[in-house]
Parts: sequence; C-alpha cells; structure tokens
Amino acid sequence: MAKSVNNESKVVQTKDGAIRYGHIHQDQVKSSVMLQGQGGLEYITLDQTEPRKGWISTRARGRYQVVCGDNIPKGQPGMYFDAASGDIVIKTKGRIRIEAENIDMIAKGSDNSNGNITLDGNESINLISKKIDVTADEVCNIITDGTLQMSAINIMKMYGGSIEKLTGVGTKLLKTTTFPSTLNLPFKT
Repeated sequence: MAKSVNNESKVVQTKDGAIRYGHIHQDQVKSSVMLQGQGGLEYITLDQTEPRKGWISTRARGRYQVVCGDNIPKGQPGMYFDAASGDIVIKTKGRIRIEAENIDMIAKGSDNSNGNITLDGNESINLISKKIDVTADEVCNIITDGTLQMSAINIMKMYGGSIEKLTGVGTKLLKTTTFPSTLNLPFKT
C-alpha cells in the first residue's frame, strides 16, 4: 500500500508536547487533530479516514483517570455514556470493580430474544447480601451437573400449587402434593 501524504498538515510542537493537524498514523489513517504528550504514546486523536473515520481515540501508557460531577445535584448523571448504535466493551487483564451507593442493571429488549442479562464466570459467581430476592414471571431454573445444596440455619419454607419430588437414576416420581387453589401464598402467583 502506498503511504499517504498530507501536504497541508501542520504541527505546533514544544519539548513538552504537540498539536498535529492532518497527521498520518502508521496505519495510514489521517487525524483531523491530534493532541500528543511528550512521550508520544499519550495522545487524543480525532481521526477522519477509514478504517477509523469519525473515531476519537485516546491512549495513555500510565493511569487514565476521569473525575467529574463535583457540582451535580444528587440523583442527576455526573457522567453519561450513550452508544447510539453498537456495543460498549470494557476489557482488562485485571479486575473490574463497580462501586456505588446503589447499582441498577437493566436490559430492555425489543422482542422475546432480547432484554437479557448474563453473568458468566468460569469458576464461580458469588451473591452475598443480607437479603436476596429472585422473581421470575414465567420460569425459574436452578440446574447443576454436580451437587445442589439448600440450607437454612433458621427456617426453610417451600410453597407451591403443586410440588413434585423426583429422585434416583431413573428419576422416579416419589410424591406429588397438591395444595388447595385458595392457599394464601406469601409471594406473587
């Protein structure tokens, strides 16, 4: 591929950094404006040609920090990300930690195949709280190829319009108990 040339590029530079207009990156993408630190690998660039047309990219060899919202009233967004189209990906070889007074995770899909939240841990997922509520409008499954343990130090209650207990290798039905339909259950039916 022939190297791109920009005869109208301009550089304003000191020993501490540079502002580059029309800079051509090593991969031949042209930057409209590039703010570059002394080391060269700290930069903010507004790219204008493919494959990064319309991209804003930032890079830092050290820590990347954003602090904002000092004067925002409580309950108002202090930082707002909106990807009008496409995904948002956060990737690291370390840990991701989200700390807040409250955390809401909401997925609202447009049809029956969207609106999902998936937690996938190849080793473990730990839910630790004083109170955990799980509510499902249609189906709630807990499935394991190993051992399922349920224990309560105090009281364990199980309610159901019909309860089936299955056991054994052949999954033999041991007992079915049907409660009256007027049973006052302590949860949404």
